[in-house]
Amino acid sequence: MRVPAVNLVGPGRDTRGVGSSRGEREWLELMSDLLGAPSTTFPEKPIAEQLRRTFEARGVAFSDRSGTAIAQRMWPVDEQFNGHRAEIDRYAVTESAGGHPVLRCYLSTLDATPLQVHDVPEAFADRRVMGAWLERASRWGAAAQVALPTYFAADGHRVFVLGRVDPFTRGELSLLHVLHGLLVGLDRQTAALRSVAATVDTAQATRLTVRELTVLGLVADGLTATAAARRLAVAEGTVHKHLQNIYRKLGVRDRLGAVLRAQHLGVLRSHPRAIRGR
Repeated sequence: MRVPAVNLVGPGRDTRGVGSSRGEREWLELMSDLLGAPSTTFPEKPIAEQLRRTFEARGVAFSDRSGTAIAQRMWPVDEQFNGHRAEIDRYAVTESAGGHPVLRCYLSTLDATPLQVHDVPEAFADRRVMGAWLERASRWGAAAQVALPTYFAADGHRVFVLGRVDPFTRGELSLLHVLHGLLVGLDRQTAALRSVAATVDTAQATRLTVRELTVLGLVADGLTATAAARRLAVAEGTVHKHLQNIYRKLGVRDRLGAVLRAQHLGVLRSHPRAIRGR
């Protein structure tokens, strides 16, 4: 697929090469492929590998916490970080909440936007905490780290962490903010698909596609077409097209009828929320 070069970062920014047409094209192609092929599994591996290439990171970790359970996966899988790989894997699970400057900031504020260690306010990581972190991470060869969350809340998180020797530049951080919006949309799409996966077999009897079922579920939750489009990171017109297909397949004329028909067929559970619009 050929994608025209687009400056994702903006003019006049130092990007260490990430603003090149090649780098931008790779990201546009990857996100187009991922958003165009809905899945119930978040594609952390191809994203991590592209992040590592784009930002010349020594390694990229994906931290996934649900409740008290924490899992971390790292790319490249064979990177040993100066012989400290086992220590890093253990630290991520047992110590990071209290010792990693960025995670301390996130847990205190729940303001999960891209943030690098060097930019964490002292209120969340004082000199003692920051000094201990830099001393430890320097041994790993990855003291400069930036976090890129796709989801962060009190009940869990999903966060990419990029590590290398040199701090990230303003241009690189600008690009990370652009990618953050795209990856949050992809994460939401994946979560929405997972929430309806159990009803896919039933939906097949109505010939509803997975994407149509996802849109129907969001409408049943009370979202407007505009809100559903934002949640799925697609155009509002795409949502309306899915709705028209849903009406045709279920033999109804509006959103309320579609939700009621789907509930009757067992495709959707009962939803008490108001259905907005047509």
